[in-house]
Amino acid sequence: MLSLALGCVLCADALGVLPFEYAILEAPRGVLGAAGGALIILALALLARDHRGSDALGAILLLAFSAITGWVTFYGLEGITEGGVSFIPPSVAEAVGRLLFGLGVVACVGMAALALRHLFR
Repeated sequence: MLSLALGCVLCADALGVLPFEYAILEAPRGVLGAAGGALIILALALLARDHRGSDALGAILLLAFSAITGWVTFYGLEGITEGGVSFIPPSVAEAVGRLLFGLGVVACVGMAALALRHLFR
């Protein structure tokens, strides 16, 4: 139920329903909406009694995750993946961070394809 509530708050922020001073996230509205929608889909998948329905919702959830991590990979601001190991130079750490987010996109799309294959089998 917590993921459903948090997803609704993120979607409300993405739609501009919440006042501006409550918005603490610095992501575009589309990314906030996708994250909120993903949390809502997660809550529905957990509540689903039918396995085919939860497979479909899981595939949609994985595709939403791939869209969000794809945004971080290609359109994220400079320094969005900062932190990590102190002995790696910041430019290398940025490139490695974006590479790992890109691998996350590939992994999420692959798992969604497997879920859809299992669903339509």
